[in-house]
Amino acid sequence: MAAPRENIFPKVRHVALSFAELPFAEALLVPANYSSGSAAGDLALPRVAMLDVSLPGSPAEECRSIDGAPAAVRCVNSLEGRKAAGDAAAAATQVGEAILLAGLDRWYRMGPEGAGFCRSCELGLVEELRESYGDHVQPFDALAGMRDSAVAPRERPFARQREAGRFAETVEAGKRVVLRARDEARKTRGTEQAVLGRVGTLTPAALALCRHLDGLVFDLPSLDPYEALLPLLAARAALGQRPAVAVPPITASEAQVRLFAGLAAALDADLLLPEGAPAPLEAALAAHRKFLGLVRERYRPSEPLLDAEVLLSPLCDHWTAGAHWKASGDAVAALARLHLQPGVRLELATAPRTQLLLVAGGAALGVRDALAARRHVEGGGDLLLVGKCATIDDEGRPGEAVFPEVKLGLERVGEGRVLAIEESADLPALQRVARELLGRGRAHLSLSGRAQIVARAYLDPERKLDVHLVNCDLRDGALVPGQGVQLFIAGQAAGGGRAGYWFSPDREGGRDGERIVLNPSGFSVSTVLPAVGAHALLAVPR
Repeated sequence: MAAPRENIFPKVRHVALSFAELPFAEALLVPANYSSGSAAGDLALPRVAMLDVSLPGSPAEECRSIDGAPAAVRCVNSLEGRKAAGDAAAAATQVGEAILLAGLDRWYRMGPEGAGFCRSCELGLVEELRESYGDHVQPFDALAGMRDSAVAPRERPFARQREAGRFAETVEAGKRVVLRARDEARKTRGTEQAVLGRVGTLTPAALALCRHLDGLVFDLPSLDPYEALLPLLAARAALGQRPAVAVPPITASEAQVRLFAGLAAALDADLLLPEGAPAPLEAALAAHRKFLGLVRERYRPSEPLLDAEVLLSPLCDHWTAGAHWKASGDAVAALARLHLQPGVRLELATAPRTQLLLVAGGAALGVRDALAARRHVEGGGDLLLVGKCATIDDEGRPGEAVFPEVKLGLERVGEGRVLAIEESADLPALQRVARELLGRGRAHLSLSGRAQIVARAYLDPERKLDVHLVNCDLRDGALVPGQGVQLFIAGQAAGGGRAGYWFSPDREGGRDGERIVLNPSGFSVSTVLPAVGAHALLAVPR
């Protein structure tokens, strides 16, 4: 039997998906039941078949909520549901060059009371208890205690085991359907077919599923650009070199599409408009992709320059019911408003890439991450601690504090330092202590002016510095150009560069951009930037 051919789509970590054949679209999203005889006719673009694997096909597959009502979602514990989802995914591999599996985390997203009370869930919980307590455990109604509304959810019988299974079974069910689709493509088409996922706003289960997917399409939580920073950074951290595609809310305006398209590009992701988006929004995205084609043709970012790394643990976020995500999102937004360069780590399997590590709302860290964070500090690193930092085991039992010797304020731990603040601290306080730990003059970039600019810096393979600038100043439905902004680039980032080249969709700079002189300023170089409309790039040869 011949070896499967190499996957030819998507070839790179960026792909311009679209629901219609638009200019600069690179792949078309079609239903899983699409055929060449459909009204759309034959398509020139690669097709990505969309399939929702969360829709139950029979009562045996459907889960139930805490009150016993049908939950209108396929149960991840149902053997019939797993088989039906796998069969549907296998059939979808025959439609196009890739498939997009939607609803992979929908059962998890419905929460601990919205789903998880069907017969399959009951039997699944009994099996988990049998693994914990031994084979002598006999089948019984393990969910009866979970329905007692007079008891707090975390104190109900077997609550920890059920919550651990809710996370693990979602990931396991998603993994199974992905593997089934890949196996079917190998057998029937002789090719390695890409399997992408489609979720709503990011959840711990969605981030954990990324290791099994070839790309992810996810919703942005709101139209606040600073609230979108953490999802974009987290998706890129979870996917590595695979495509990360963000979808803005359906209520986005033309100016907001331009803003989020620039923000996604600056954070190494792509933007997809919701299905049925108006023509002006499609035109705005097409214009941005035209500009982006020039940017990515000439300047290909590889590693971002980072001032601090933020630990975002999916396991911790699961056990803290989203509190870890909220605290981390506030911290990332605070750093971005300071024009610092934050990165996101989902685990500390390797040492942090920066001197400064930030842990916010880490009240339920895995033991491995907790030990790695402590080693980072004891080895001479700095840690900004927002709120509690403690461990938890696989079944949700709370453990010890990671830094019991640290109270509020700055403490020396080993060769490093820990600066702890309360989780309820306001953003100016977090910004002040972040600057204190980072140290004077150690930030890669600094901007002065009244404009609301998010800056992101990369070094490309040819050792050119690329600085993406995104204007977030939206007033009365329109972007206010950021004018009079002075950019400072630290010497370690600029190298020997004394000139930059400005690329912007709002200015005619040609394929080589407009030349901008960088003036020495102490241990950095500086320049006053042209007006920033939505998104611009300053490329500095080092």
